[in-house]
Amino acid sequence: MLIIRPTRDSDIDGVLDLARKAGPGMTSLPPDRETLWKSIQLSQESFAHDVKRRDDFFLLVMEDTLTERVVGTAGIYCMTGAKQAFYAYRVMSLTHHSHSLGKQVRGNMLHLTNDYTGCSEVGALFVDPDYRGNGGWLGRARYMLLGLFPERFSDCVIAELRGWKDEFGNNPFWEALGAKFFAMSHDEADHLCAVSSNQFITELMPKYPIYSTLLPENAQAVIGRPREESRRAMELLENEGFRYENVVDIFDAGPLMHAPTASIRTIRSMQKLPALEDDSLSLAHPTHIVARPDWQNFCVMRTQAVNSDKAIAVPPEVLATLGVNCGDRLAHTLIAPQEPNQ
Repeated sequence: MLIIRPTRDSDIDGVLDLARKAGPGMTSLPPDRETLWKSIQLSQESFAHDVKRRDDFFLLVMEDTLTERVVGTAGIYCMTGAKQAFYAYRVMSLTHHSHSLGKQVRGNMLHLTNDYTGCSEVGALFVDPDYRGNGGWLGRARYMLLGLFPERFSDCVIAELRGWKDEFGNNPFWEALGAKFFAMSHDEADHLCAVSSNQFITELMPKYPIYSTLLPENAQAVIGRPREESRRAMELLENEGFRYENVVDIFDAGPLMHAPTASIRTIRSMQKLPALEDDSLSLAHPTHIVARPDWQNFCVMRTQAVNSDKAIAVPPEVLATLGVNCGDRLAHTLIAPQEPNQ
């Protein structure tokens, strides 16, 4: 069985193994033991408090209960910009007219912005390749947490997608812009943001708008384009109602996705109903994501279920694993057959 739950101390080795498999560029899941340990500690502190704190971070892990192995991660930052500035580029269209020549020239300008400061942020979504196909409901578990406890989060949510790289691991946008100002590699800059501070961005980043037409064509072409392995993650976000609003990462120009919290599909479709046991359920019945709606004991599973207006019936072993009794409320939402996975 797979269960999604808040992380704990004993998860450190499993989370580190996943971070190494995720590879460079995933700043929310860096392959650095000390940084991951601090994230696990912060997550446990955040769940232990019953009031909202700006720097709260919540890390969920997917565990295979048969092997007791951590096979996936997903996180939520309570608020961007809580401890350090949150920077991005807004891509703005420009049109210049020359009446004397009868010409019109169009282009884009990159404006350094803090527009998304204060939003909650989902990140750290990664599933072990051996468990591929479970990323969809792992990601949705985060939205159930957001929807069940809205007072702990912001009324808008963002997600950053890693920008495009070529077969040699190079990002043309970084080579054309960031490398010129930071005098370091893209991986070094990402690593600093992940394990230290992004103060160097404030100190070194150009403060004035940049005409993207001054960049090489290959750099212009990747603005707002995710890397291939992030395309499915983008589909999952779009399926939830997130949209790309012409805001990109300042390092690799990967797209930033945005959604009002209340409009996220999983949150809108989620219900809470009393639980019933049914040991006759089979794969022929609809698949649901079910969650124990308890802040201190939040946990999520995927299972066959049947619901009515009054109750939701699930297999008895699911109730036992979630620690829920018959009659207790379960939060649930349907997984549609055509829903994308990761």
